[in-house]
Amino acid sequence: MVQLDKLALCAVLAVVAAPAMAQQADFKPETLTVKETIDPGPNVLVYQQEWKGAGSIAVFGKDDLAFKGLMASGSMGQMLVSPDGKTAYSQSTFMKRITYGDIEHVVQVYDVAKLTPVKEVSLPAKAAMTLGYQPMFQASADGKFLYVQNGTPAASVTVVDVAKGSVTAEIPTPGCWGIYPSAAGAYKFSTICGTGIFQTYAVTADGAPAGKTDSARIFDVNSDPIFISGVRVGGDLLFASFNGTLYRLSDAEAAVKTVETIKITDGVDGKWAPGGYAMMGYAEKAGVLFVAMHPDAGNGSHKNPAEEIWAYDLKAKKILSRSAVEHVASFAISADEAPVLFGLTEDPKMIRYTSDPKAGFALTKTGEAKVTGFPFVAQVTP
Repeated sequence: MVQLDKLALCAVLAVVAAPAMAQQADFKPETLTVKETIDPGPNVLVYQQEWKGAGSIAVFGKDDLAFKGLMASGSMGQMLVSPDGKTAYSQSTFMKRITYGDIEHVVQVYDVAKLTPVKEVSLPAKAAMTLGYQPMFQASADGKFLYVQNGTPAASVTVVDVAKGSVTAEIPTPGCWGIYPSAAGAYKFSTICGTGIFQTYAVTADGAPAGKTDSARIFDVNSDPIFISGVRVGGDLLFASFNGTLYRLSDAEAAVKTVETIKITDGVDGKWAPGGYAMMGYAEKAGVLFVAMHPDAGNGSHKNPAEEIWAYDLKAKKILSRSAVEHVASFAISADEAPVLFGLTEDPKMIRYTSDPKAGFALTKTGEAKVTGFPFVAQVTP
């Protein structure tokens, strides 16, 4: 009797299991894949600087802020993107024990489409560890050389040959800070000095130093100091002072020369002044300068984030529009005839603003994305 019960139980289990076994036979496991490249289209890249660990370069779609991925970097670094948007560079610091001990400085080269590092160049352990300032890490006009700001605290610039993957020189720049490569064919860069002058350093085709030239005094460091973040306007350099004076400079010759100065806050009530980190952007097709502004300016307020962004016509020398913004500390703009502006805040987040040429390039918020760390450097690609 017991044996028959066992046989009956087995028969029941076989009947129950038959459908499950049939389903297993039809089951096809999912195959996980990795996209070889990110989705095509223009992007905005944001350097998410970290001071307590690894930073990263975040890639978002320019038109919809769709997140496309990350490229990992070191701590306290800087970012640069090639004009065609295909290659990104970071100057990274790798700290063995985070708070003390040995450090390693490198330049990392990335394939943006694949979000992958493709080359690394070792640097002298001297790179300036600062917040995100674009003049700390620049490239020659043709992309042959990268220039890295050093601070030990003595100032100097390391020259890197990208193709060879090697350092060619360290150029001392005592008392001078920031790197502004020539837009012309010559290998040279200028830098801002604590005496109010600019020094221009020539570089040979092999990346060796070839002498320097001093300018006359450009600005008064006590009464009208300038921001380190400048922009190109045509072939000229443009800087803003803490008080709202624009200094348009020519670096076409051996020494930097003043072209003109413009006071953009004349006739405006409320003690408005520029503020932030990357606080200016020039839209070449539109011929419009955008400037991050804050009210009630005073001594020490020059890093205050913007409450408004002004669109300014450099030729007509007038304000075209004043747009309220959400405490923008840095921004980058697209090259469109109706520029798109990407504002970065200390929260941190990135806010997308479109401009309306018919309304004096007034800005309208059209999107927002979360970012991390200290996101004060961004670049928009074609």
